[in-house]
Amino acid sequence: MKRNTRRSINMLKESSRHFFRKMQMFFLIFLVLISPSFQENLQLEQSVLLKLKQHWSNSEFLQSWNLNSSVCNWSGVSCINDRVVTELHLGGKRIAGTIPSTICQLKNLTLIDLSNNNISGTIPVRLKDCSELQHLDLSKNSLRDRIPGELFGMKQLLNMYLNDNMLSGELPKQIQVSQLKNLNLSENYLNGSIPEDIGNLKNLVKLDLSHNSLSGSIINQLFQLYHLRHLSLSSNYLSGVIPDEMDLFSLYDMDLSHNQLTGSIPKGFGDLPGLHALDLSYNQLSGDILLSIEHLRPRNTLRLCSNKFSGRISAEFVKLTFEENCFDESNLCSTSKNLSIPGLPSCSSGDEVRKSSRPKHLIIIIPIVGAGVAIQLTWIFYMVRKHWWKTKKQNVKDDMKFISFQKLKVTTEDILSSLKDENIIGNGGSGKVYRVVIDQTGNTYAVKSIGHGKKSAGRPQKEFLAEVRVLGSIRHNNIVKLMCCVSSTDRKLLVYEYFEKQSLDKWLHRKQRAASLGQSSTLALDWRKRLNIAIGAAQGLCYMHHHCTRPIIHRDIKSSNILLDSEFNAKIADFGLAKILARRDDDPETASAIAGTFGYIAPEYASTFKVNIKTDIYSFGVVLLELTTGREPIIRDEQMNLAQWALLQYKEGNSILEALDEEIMEVSNLEQMRGVFELGLMCTGASPSGRPSMKEVCYVLQRCRDPNY
Repeated sequence: MKRNTRRSINMLKESSRHFFRKMQMFFLIFLVLISPSFQENLQLEQSVLLKLKQHWSNSEFLQSWNLNSSVCNWSGVSCINDRVVTELHLGGKRIAGTIPSTICQLKNLTLIDLSNNNISGTIPVRLKDCSELQHLDLSKNSLRDRIPGELFGMKQLLNMYLNDNMLSGELPKQIQVSQLKNLNLSENYLNGSIPEDIGNLKNLVKLDLSHNSLSGSIINQLFQLYHLRHLSLSSNYLSGVIPDEMDLFSLYDMDLSHNQLTGSIPKGFGDLPGLHALDLSYNQLSGDILLSIEHLRPRNTLRLCSNKFSGRISAEFVKLTFEENCFDESNLCSTSKNLSIPGLPSCSSGDEVRKSSRPKHLIIIIPIVGAGVAIQLTWIFYMVRKHWWKTKKQNVKDDMKFISFQKLKVTTEDILSSLKDENIIGNGGSGKVYRVVIDQTGNTYAVKSIGHGKKSAGRPQKEFLAEVRVLGSIRHNNIVKLMCCVSSTDRKLLVYEYFEKQSLDKWLHRKQRAASLGQSSTLALDWRKRLNIAIGAAQGLCYMHHHCTRPIIHRDIKSSNILLDSEFNAKIADFGLAKILARRDDDPETASAIAGTFGYIAPEYASTFKVNIKTDIYSFGVVLLELTTGREPIIRDEQMNLAQWALLQYKEGNSILEALDEEIMEVSNLEQMRGVFELGLMCTGASPSGRPSMKEVCYVLQRCRDPNY
């Protein structure tokens, strides 16, 4: 028995030796066979990368890619085992042009980062061929048109960042079940509703669709994503009620602000144990504020301002409970005995939070509160009689209503105390503009005072309401931010971000105006900056005309209403004459009066009072002519406006070169200047129907800067 066992063991050992010898031979043969394929793969990847370098030839970063070293040693390229290219780290490398569809010939790519460049064109559908791709970042570029639905079918993709582009159209309706964990599509021009299939993204941890033009309701499927921790749908046109049934037990923060949501706050938020921040501000939510806040317990942030809540709640409770909050003053009351919170009424016994949660204390609380109110009223009565003239002055401040559109730590008093003559930086037809520092961070802001010393009726009131209505509802990188507003019976204040470089008008025409005063000045705005300013302003107008739910016309586009930040990026400002159109066609609407600035007003508007988006096109065309000729909109020596003068130069057969600004004209930018000048002529055409749309204007300007666009 033992012999047989030993014999079996020996036979097993011998067979094992033969097996391992055969396996060793097999692997040796296999390595011999596949070694040429490794070489071929390296040569293929090298070829693909060199074609990318040629395609993006304008990037200095890619010039280091050459045959003197292995591709795995090239800057921005990562490999596995120095054999296979798996990652491209090309973010912020000043790459311009389009994304070539051949990029997925690098079949083992797991990461593509092309963020923060000047890449234009569309997202190629062939990106779906990168079958191993896990991370795709195309954010902060100028990509346009629709998002290919095929991207959502990529089985390995975990992170997709397409934010801060010019993508438009609806989100793909058919979204397959995928592994996506992070999806950021914010700061685009996406419209339509949120597709129900987004519920197929079961592994989503972060979803950001903010700052688009999405409409419709918030679908129930979105609130069933169990792993979701961060959700932002802010600054869209979403309407309807917030779903009450939610399975968001991993949720950390949610931002639904700046939409058109109605109804009450769902009690389901009270069942989310990890919720730290909730922003529902700037909607049309309603209900009793006490009942609404009772079931909300985010640990850090709760923002409910600019809704339609009723009732009051203790301001002291709000400040103590939430590190950051936003409540309307009309919904707040004060329990402070010394009235340290000006403008707030005293809380009655029924206004405190959770009044029914401590019934045993009511017998003690009610007499104390009553006595406190009696003492406060007596004190107030005495002070009113003793200091009646101070009270009258204070009433003006108390009458003011404060509305914040951004996260600011300021009060009405902070703003009013800064409106001093030494801070005035402008004085126009609608009021004075002040340069002031008004918050704890030391940031500088511009404060426009409209209708000071006048009644609120009439043009100042209309301009104030137009600014608040338009700038309070839109967000775009090329449109000035309205930080907050303050209004009273006889004064309206608008607080904006401040721009040290001031307006385009001052940079373009400072030399001419200095010469007329017998002074000297240098023209510091070169052609490259001018072209970038034109593109930025065009993108802001394009958003207003084509990507808002209802088109917005500015009606006063001019170089003095285009502000410049520290990097000379353009921001459209002064929306006091802006008008939201009733429909999205080109049929003109009749205005009650002509609005705008002489030299920029379209001829049909001046004669018929008919206004549509083509009115803005004409005004922007004048700005383009200013940028290319350096001339002011009114040529006083020849008693004509700039559009008439430019057309006359063109029709008389004069060389366009004679019309261009010789101070900045160089051989390298001559064709670009000529193209923008001719575009200005098209925009200022006599027939509104013959003028291009802002989408077409943006495209032409982008092509002038980048012929591969």
